[in-house]
Amino acid sequence: MPGAKVSAVARKHGIVTGLLFRWRAQFGIAQKKRSKLARVLLPDDMPAARALRDLVHPPEGMMAVDLADGRRVFAPAGSDPDAVRAKIESKEAAQ
Repeated sequence: MPGAKVSAVARKHGIVTGLLFRWRAQFGIAQKKRSKLARVLLPDDMPAARALRDLVHPPEGMMAVDLADGRRVFAPAGSDPDAVRAKIESKEAAQ
């Protein structure tokens, strides 16, 4: 999509534009520079969400906890991962 706006590409592919802009700030990519987008090919057996989650780092003071179903949540640094998983499961069971 030559000449396309980043937000248009994000919408087309179901990506939250705020996440792209967060990455831009996190990796120090200047706002004034023209963005260069690259196509990424994933193996057929790899869900895109699982591949992309490694690009989002935990906020300062937080740690990533992987859930049994492949999702990832952030919890305060030093938390017990098993306790975090149990809390998430109990909240979901109550719904």
